[in-house]
Amino acid sequence: MKRSAIAFVLLVSLFSLALAGFPGCGKTNTLTSITVTPADPYIAKDKTQQLFVTARFSDGQFFLFWTQVTWQSSAPEVATVSSTGLVSAVSEGTAVITAVDIAHPSITYSVTVTVTDLLAITVAPSSAVISAGTSTPFTATGAYSAATPSTAPTDLTTMVSWATSSAEIAVISNVTGSQGIATAGTTTGTTTVTATDLATGMTGTATLTVVP
Repeated sequence: MKRSAIAFVLLVSLFSLALAGFPGCGKTNTLTSITVTPADPYIAKDKTQQLFVTARFSDGQFFLFWTQVTWQSSAPEVATVSSTGLVSAVSEGTAVITAVDIAHPSITYSVTVTVTDLLAITVAPSSAVISAGTSTPFTATGAYSAATPSTAPTDLTTMVSWATSSAEIAVISNVTGSQGIATAGTTTGTTTVTATDLATGMTGTATLTVVP
């Protein structure tokens, strides 16, 4: 019995210490704002996107993955949002998704979700020839359904994943700042350049020939 009492006291003490150190729980430390990320995301139709909340307190501390919020969608026919912030894209259009702090309903944050329906990806140039030891850029352009909002990005060069069918003939960059730049490899020949939209799996292709 004595051991149980001691264990209980220790447990309560640890809980009190944890509570005292938890952001926003002190008497003079209050929630001042929340933010939602990613900001204004584009989501492919029939796909999902997880939103996250960061809470900021009066002492300057930030608490990542804040869950003490409710979620609302201004247009459920375009995008719905679950109690955990998971957005499901229903149809092309835009919807404002808002997080509302449970304890402080006046503290909110909204992002605009744009639902897109990507129909095709075009890689340009459709064919290219380079010499050994040189490089050349490729671009990827997206074509959307008529119902997709005009704000949807058409230049997908920095958003797709690039690959070649033969790394010996040429490699292509996915590094920020140089996406889509293909560089001749160690052998000559022709390779296929592929741009893949990771959200939908849609691809666009071109050919690259390396000559001596």
